[in-house]
Parts: sequence; C-alpha cells; structure tokens
Amino acid sequence: MLTILRAAACAVMAVAIFLPAPAWAQWIRAETDHFIIYGAGSERSLRAYAERVERFDFLLRTYYPIRVDHEIPKLEIYLAEGRRDMLLAEPGISASIGGFYSPNSSRIHAVVNTQSDMGDEVMFHEYGHHFMFQMRANAYPSWFVEGFAEYYATAEIRPDRIQFGRHSEGRMLMFVQQPVNSWAPMADVLKWRISDSGRYRAGDYYAQAWGLTHYFMSTPERTRMLGQYLTAVSRGEDSVLAMQAATGRTPDQLQNDMRLYLTGPIRVQTPQIEIPTPRVEITRLSPVESELAWLDLRLDREPIKVEAFEPEEGETERARETRERAMQEYTEARATLIRDALAAGARHPEARIAQLVQARAHRLEGRSQAGFAVLEPRLTGDESDPVTLRLAAELLLDLAQSETDPALATGHRREARAYLTRALNADPLDFRIYRALNESRNGEATYPTDNDISTLEVGVTLAPQSFDMRMRLARAYMARGLYGEAVMTVQPVANSPHGGAWAARAKALVASALTAMGQTAPPVEATPSDEAPSEEAGQPAAAAA
Repeated sequence: MLTILRAAACAVMAVAIFLPAPAWAQWIRAETDHFIIYGAGSERSLRAYAERVERFDFLLRTYYPIRVDHEIPKLEIYLAEGRRDMLLAEPGISASIGGFYSPNSSRIHAVVNTQSDMGDEVMFHEYGHHFMFQMRANAYPSWFVEGFAEYYATAEIRPDRIQFGRHSEGRMLMFVQQPVNSWAPMADVLKWRISDSGRYRAGDYYAQAWGLTHYFMSTPERTRMLGQYLTAVSRGEDSVLAMQAATGRTPDQLQNDMRLYLTGPIRVQTPQIEIPTPRVEITRLSPVESELAWLDLRLDREPIKVEAFEPEEGETERARETRERAMQEYTEARATLIRDALAAGARHPEARIAQLVQARAHRLEGRSQAGFAVLEPRLTGDESDPVTLRLAAELLLDLAQSETDPALATGHRREARAYLTRALNADPLDFRIYRALNESRNGEATYPTDNDISTLEVGVTLAPQSFDMRMRLARAYMARGLYGEAVMTVQPVANSPHGGAWAARAKALVASALTAMGQTAPPVEATPSDEAPSEEAGQPAAAAA
C-alpha cells in the first residue's frame, strides 16, 4: 500500500518528469571493489564519493570480516543531484528523504541525494543493512538490525581518519525532548512490537535501538554481553529472557542503564588503522544511456503484477474509499510510466538501453509477446549481454504461464532456459538469473529437485538481502521436509524491523516449520506494518530523523 500511496502523490508530476529534456548531462560510472556508482556530477566528485563509501566498507570489514568462497556482487548506488533527480528516481518521494535502499526489486540498489545534509548518513545506514545480511549469523533481533545501522551511520570517513560511534543528533533529540516515562518500554524495543495502544512509535524505537547498541558497544565487557545475547536469540530463545540472562538486568533496569550512559560522554572510536586508497575505475555512459538512466531504474523496480483492490475486513467506508482512490491514482501513475517508457524506446529504436526500457514497459502492461518482439532482433547466437538474455527469458516465462497449450508452454520454458544458460555464462553473479531459472521450474511435477534447491541456494548466497529469494528457498526446503533449513533461511525476514507482508509470510512459514518438527511455535508478536517507514519504499529510517 505504501507503494500505491507514494506513486499516487505525484501521478500528475510524473507526466512532466519524463518528457524529453532539451539536453541531458552525461552520466559517469565509477566502479570499486564493492560498489558500482552512477551519477551526472563531475568525475572528481564521483571519484571522491566512490572512495568514501569504499572506505566505509573497509571499516565494517575490519571489525566484521566476512569470509566467503565466492565473489560478492557489487551494490549499485545512484547519485541524485537534488530534488529533481530524487523525483526522477521515485516520483512522489518526500522532500525530507535523503535517500533509500531497495533490496527486493529486480535490482538491488540505493539512491542517495547528494545535496542532502543526511546523504552520507542515509547511505551508511542502508549499507549497514546490506552488509549485515552478508554475515554468516545474520538472524539478528530487529532492534539490533536497526541499532547496528544507526550506530555506524554517523561515521566520519576521511582519507586520513575514520571515526564512528558519533552522536546521532536526531536520535538524541528524542531522549532530550521526551520524558523517560514516555519512552517505548524496553521489552517492546527488544521484541520490536507495537505498543499496547496499537501505535507504532517509530521515533522511539529507532532512537532506543541506536542508544542501546551504543551502550553495548561502549566497553569490551558490554560487547561480550551483547554477543552472548545475540547468540542466544539466534538459537531461538526469547529476546527479553536472553537479555536478562546475558546482562543480569531486567528491561527496566537496562532502560535506566542506557539513559544514564547517554546523559554522559558517549564513546567515539577512532581506530588506528592504515586507511587504503581505493581503486576507482571511471567510464562514461552514452548520451542515450544518460537520458534513460532514471527511467530504466524505475522500470526495473516496478512490480510486474499489481494485486487487485479488495476491501479489507473491518475497515471503515472512509478507509476503503481512501485506499481505492490511492489505487486508482497509482494505476494512472503506472500507466504514465509505461507510456513514457514506450515513447523513449521509440525515440532511440536501435539503442540497447531503449530496447530494454521498451521491452520492460510492454511486460508491465501485460504484453510480454510485444516485449519479446522488441528484443528478438538482438537474440542472435552472438548475443552475450546477460541483461538482454535474462529479460528475454522472463518474457518467455510470462508467455508460458499464460499459455493454454501445454506443448507451447513447454517450448517457451525450454527456450527461456537456453537464454538463461547463456546469461549465466556471461554473468554468474546475477541472482536474478537464478531466480528466473527457479521460475522456469516452479510448478513442475518433479519440483523441487536437488538441482532446484542448489539453484536457489546459489541465488540466496549472491543476494542474501533479497527477501524474495529467501522465501523461495525456504518454500523449496519445506517441500523437501528440510524444516530446520527453512527456518534458518527466513528468520532474518521474520525479524525485519519494518514488518509488513514479507515478515508476516516469513513468520507464518517459521511457525509451520516448527510445528512440522514437533516444536511449539512462539506467539507471533505484533510488528509494525504498512504504517511504518519502509526502506524499500524510499522511507529509510536514517532519513526520517
């Protein structure tokens, strides 16, 4: 629903945004060891930004080394040069948002407003989330997921010095401006649940998650307690009981300990480490790629299917009318996006990026055959572009799904797999290829085979941030009776601080798996849902301060 409300806020604006401009600034691409960064600013500014985020990654890996036996896909970051660019990236986004992170669309990426005072803080917060999912033990409780990101978000990264654990002015304001008895109860923070009144106290939760993380990070003894607590929670122990066992403090006592710590000088760390000079490779996008960059990104993030509007049980007529109006406005905004994409494709019929944009637009409007026809001239035996090959396969899988003739459907799937095999040879690090391979097999009589499981496991390994991939793998595990593996796979989804549909589905799956193993499923705590800020929807917590 947040997606609908967000798009609806600017349905008319979107028409003007995507009209062809007289001239487009040339975009630059900067690639480092862990990032691919796009922007229309100067090469000097883009290089400086690339070096800064790469040094931030170095900081995290210094304290939390990730040992993997595979190459880690690079995170894409798009630099928005102010409000107009932010609206190009996400029409209707609030002017107060300094950036956002989208892990569950077809392209895992972040967008940062370089003219926002909070640009770095937002990016470091969101990358904290992205990085945490790569850790082997990543099923952390919700408050620590946010507290970890908030703790490192205020880092100061310079070529000659790194500092972290600095004050978060926005979070400190909550502690200063509100009396202690109005804070969210610590037991609620530890379980990340809605208050008894049903109100989601987002400001309290984020501030207290930051404060509690800072308290535990302030001394080696407390850090050891935190580690004991996190280990216990990862084993499935109750968050409140695990905290009491690790610290010897009740939630109320812990609340007071945190308050006393924050009223004094907090610990800011300046590690004495040799800071490397990151490798940055600069290339320039073509004029057409520069013109269509934002449009291409939006199309990749737009859901292929939109759920039909259905009245919700118990909602008032006013609430229903509001949702219905938002859905109608979203539908209009989506139609505008499709129309503008088709027009852009028609302006540059021979350009690869324009063909991809046009094909994606046809797919969104439910005309996958037309989308495939746009790409078909490129699909020669020499075509090695993994994005083109994958998109062609996805369009064929759409056709297979809607085909009533089983023989034709099988032919579409066989052709799609051939394209996906070629795409995989060209780019074995793209999790979306593994997702499409899974889609080509899902629903068949023998699914899931060992090979199906392996395909999904590789996809999750490459994109542990993708809730979609985790849920696909967990369902396959469930079908094979691998209930423990299913729980481990989706526990980070169930612990998502933002709740919503993904967390609800993950919690239901965990409950089913535990029941199948003869264990008692814990009661499902109420969690923030669509009223809560959503990072995927462009409402990152760090930007909401």
